[in-house]
Amino acid sequence: MKNLQKSSLLLLFLLIISCTENTDNELTHTDPTTPVETISYKEKAKQTFDLVQQNYKISSTGLYLENFPKQAGDRESSYLWSLDGLLSGVNQLKAIGYKDQVLNAPFLALEKYYDTQRLPTAYPAFPVQYGLDDRFYDDNAIVALDLIEDYQITKNEASLDRVKKLVEFSLTGEDNVAGGGMYWVEEYRYKPENDNCMKAVCASAFTTTYLLKLYQITKNDEYLKFAKRIYVWLTANMKDPVDNLFWNDIRIRDSYINKTKWTYNSGAMITNNVLLYEITKDETYLTEARTIAASSYTVFTRRVDNQLFFPDHDSWFNVCLFRGYLDLLKHDPIAQNYVNTFISNADYAWAKARNSYGLFYEDWSGIKPGRDKWLLQQAALIEIYGRIALLKGETE
Repeated sequence: MKNLQKSSLLLLFLLIISCTENTDNELTHTDPTTPVETISYKEKAKQTFDLVQQNYKISSTGLYLENFPKQAGDRESSYLWSLDGLLSGVNQLKAIGYKDQVLNAPFLALEKYYDTQRLPTAYPAFPVQYGLDDRFYDDNAIVALDLIEDYQITKNEASLDRVKKLVEFSLTGEDNVAGGGMYWVEEYRYKPENDNCMKAVCASAFTTTYLLKLYQITKNDEYLKFAKRIYVWLTANMKDPVDNLFWNDIRIRDSYINKTKWTYNSGAMITNNVLLYEITKDETYLTEARTIAASSYTVFTRRVDNQLFFPDHDSWFNVCLFRGYLDLLKHDPIAQNYVNTFISNADYAWAKARNSYGLFYEDWSGIKPGRDKWLLQQAALIEIYGRIALLKGETE
């Protein structure tokens, strides 16, 4: 973890993707007259994962760094959220045919977060060996989605069993305060005077997603009923009637609605409507998915050098929107345009938005590095290249 000269393999990798060696956080420029080696999306996903393993993996604990290089104030390892993103990326690598044993490392790390001391069991924000941190309902819903995907790819029954246990935890995050929906974090649901006592769209939307996917696998009606309750709350209370996108949260103390809109909430709600359409065959849900997708494409894209880009921040959020577009694409070819823009963004990031370690800028248009040292930022690129590889049939 020192510098480029101490890793000949990493240097070779960087020479492939860059025409010149850059200092950290300097924009990588590609000479358009220089031939660029063709590399598949499958290979891009794996090379990005290998870079993460090389730079972020902590050999002594099996955990991962939150940032590389490690930053002042960083704790002993990454937060669960960053590991969540890496799990999603690893799932794509497995889906496109990689069978390397090292792909199990992030799931082995996940077990170090599992809290069996508090019931229902769930995943806190930090490994339990360092104490018992807060347990977030959105984190656990995202982990549940990763475990469901792992089950679908590997048929690992233990992953499915763990998801069923997480339903018990999710149930503790729902009540009728503010009309329903999911709290953001377990600790503060009992402290209504605190600003962190809120009903959060991210927790509600991702919980809905994993419950619907779990219903598709098990046909357990209780999961579907739970999902529909949260979905109804989301659409009735947290959707902006002007653009059909979703606000961020409602604070319990004073019913204040934070009207910030994020790409990941839109992506999750596109997926939820597609899943409900698949389950019920009710065209209303598919129409709603189309509406959210079209609006999100208008609201969240920006033009840089005559090319459309999604927001220059929160790459993992953006990849969640890409998931929603992919889900819609299964039922409506109009989503291909949205998907194509994401693919062009990922192409641009590979060529022109990386630092001297080969790590990706938060801004895929290459203008500003942002949080380019953050594990979650790099994990997002593993996932998107893997999903593009799947879409293009790169599975051999």
